[in-house]
Formats: sequence, C-alpha cells, structure tokens
Amino acid sequence: MKAVVFAVSFAVVLAFMSGRYIFFNPAPDLSVMGVSHSLACPCECPMVLEDCHMSCGIAWKNIIGEKLKAGMDKDEITSYFYKRFGEEALLTPAQRVAGKWYQITRGGYPVKDMILFGLIVAVWTWLLYSIIMLAAEKLWPSMADKR
Repeated sequence: MKAVVFAVSFAVVLAFMSGRYIFFNPAPDLSVMGVSHSLACPCECPMVLEDCHMSCGIAWKNIIGEKLKAGMDKDEITSYFYKRFGEEALLTPAQRVAGKWYQITRGGYPVKDMILFGLIVAVWTWLLYSIIMLAAEKLWPSMADKR
C-alpha cells in the first residue's frame, strides 16, 4: 500500500512540475520570451523558439522585438508569424513536449538545474505522500495496524 501511494505521489508531482515547465510561460506576454513561447523554431530542430539560440531563432526573436516596439501585442505578433510563415511557425502541444525533451537530452540544461529540479520533485513527493498517509490513517485507523 505504501509503495503504491508513494508511486502515485511521485507521478502526480512529476506530471505537475513537468507540465508547469513545459506549458506555463513565466515571461510577460509583452516580452520577446513571452511571445516566443508560442512559436516553433524555424529551422529543422524541434525546439520551441524561446529555447533556440541559433541564428534562425535569434532572427525571429529580433522580429518579435521590432513588432513589440511598434506596439503590437502577443496575439497580433503570433498571427503575423502564422500568416507569413505558415506551419513552420505553428507550435502544437506535441511539438512543445518534443522540443523541451530535445533541449534536455542534448545537454541544454546545467547539471545544477537538473539536480535542483530533482530535489524539488523529491521534497514535494515526500510532502504529498506524508499528507496522504496521515489522511488515510485518520480516515481509516485500521490502516495503521497494517504497517
């Protein structure tokens, strides 16, 4: 029972943290990083534009910066890219996941950041597991006897 609760706790925390990293954009919408979070990298790599540091990605980020300076908002800029570049600029959820995975597996993250992520997942897993076990013991006192 404990192993199942721990595994579920770990899966929930890992899914939440990964989903938050992949889909949540911490940058403001009226910034280059905020807009580039919604676009695919224009070259052959599967990266999200916000993570690309190659010349093709930098060129598109420069265009975003120019459009922001001209007073356009995020929706107008992404519409511009979709109209001008078509599917090349389109970023689906599957592409977003693949792009983030590509960045991690090609060594795009410092080791200390990966260790920090692992520690955060471990702490939240332990916390969630503890809360579930305490709640289970309060609701079903007979579970304490099975330990």
